[in-house]
Amino acid sequence: MIKYFTLENQKLINTTKETAETIWYCVESPTEEEIQQLIHQFKIPTDYITSVLDDAENSRVEEFNQEKLTKPALLLLQYPFAKTSPSGYFQVDTYPFSIIVTPKKKLITITNHEPLFLKKVFSQTFPENDLAINLNIFMQLLWQITQSYNTYLTTLLAQCDLLEKQLKVSTENKQLYQIMDIQKSLVFFKEATESNLETLKLLAENQMVQDNHALNNHLRDVLIETEQARTTSRIRLKLVEQMNQTFSAIISNNLNNIMKILTSLTIILTIPTIVGSLYGMNIKLPIAGRDDAFLWLILFMIFISIITTYYLKKGKFL
Repeated sequence: MIKYFTLENQKLINTTKETAETIWYCVESPTEEEIQQLIHQFKIPTDYITSVLDDAENSRVEEFNQEKLTKPALLLLQYPFAKTSPSGYFQVDTYPFSIIVTPKKKLITITNHEPLFLKKVFSQTFPENDLAINLNIFMQLLWQITQSYNTYLTTLLAQCDLLEKQLKVSTENKQLYQIMDIQKSLVFFKEATESNLETLKLLAENQMVQDNHALNNHLRDVLIETEQARTTSRIRLKLVEQMNQTFSAIISNNLNNIMKILTSLTIILTIPTIVGSLYGMNIKLPIAGRDDAFLWLILFMIFISIITTYYLKKGKFL
């Protein structure tokens, strides 16, 4: 599907079809017909479009080293995408997002999944600055991709804090599944932000970018935020790995405590069973011939049970 956007009063307007004023072609899950249309219309190399259909595609930059833009230039970055994991909990994967700048000052973005950050770009007002409008949108896309990592990192941190509160009483595996999904998300984040950072640094070194002072300044801000996201991902991943080990130990310890209590209760309940079994035998036993034997046996069993309970509590088995 292709969405066509023009700019009116510094806001993006979604038109139903392409016009002369179309500045941004937003492509989501393109069909073969749409791919061929873009290739022939803008003379784009086929791999610029088809590569984004591979969810495992790495970040890269191509053709931004031109002194003057005569061929389409590609920037491919990875962005976070929230979904439900196979175990049924919140998880964030990363997928490729292509941004193509054409010599005719058109912007083309291609993705195989609908990113959440695009909604923010659609609704925002673009400030007037020294950048051409296509580059202005280009920088806003880079900024929103970077910010989306930090937003999801905050969400994952909140989930970790919530799980920590459940550590004292947890004896179930569901918390371990949640931690596993958070850990998987952070692994994706770590690798994606490192790849994005290397790609953005290559972009910043290109002569075309260095010659554009405004573009260079905006890109520096994006680089700082990307590096922050990478550092945060690394720290959170180490903490979650440690938390996972601690969580496993605590669940095991809680289960041991429950088993210890149940075992102690079994010992206490065994005392009446033993006494009752002995006095159920058809032989002569102490006080068996008394009329109040049953009462004394009950009192005896209660006394022994109380003594046993006292020593078990003293030994911290209850």
